[in-house]
Amino acid sequence: MPKETSGVAFPLEITSDNAGYRLSDVQETVKFNIKNVILTNPGERIWNPNFGVGIKRALFEQPTQLLVDTIQEKILEQISFYVPYVDVLELRVEAIDENSIYIKLKYEIELSEIVDFIELDITNI
Repeated sequence: MPKETSGVAFPLEITSDNAGYRLSDVQETVKFNIKNVILTNPGERIWNPNFGVGIKRALFEQPTQLLVDTIQEKILEQISFYVPYVDVLELRVEAIDENSIYIKLKYEIELSEIVDFIELDITNI
């Protein structure tokens, strides 16, 4: 049985038969939505100035436990509000130094029994 699709996949990609755009499954869409919330800066999305964690802004801060706690709180708050169909099972944030933050988020997609994770290694290059 084929996977249930949830919409057009990003980045946009034309299908091999040129019939339209590639579709994403639910798991791929949820992962994209979580990544989008974490990497978007507040104020960057038109009409929704509160959307986004703004993780790249934390790259220039001193790597302290307070910074890690603040990032974790912001991620949980944003996911709870903007991706409410996800239950966060585990969240690990590490401020390696002023130029690198590592995030691992394990989550379950409600009503699907799908458990997945996302890892982000954000660096100031």
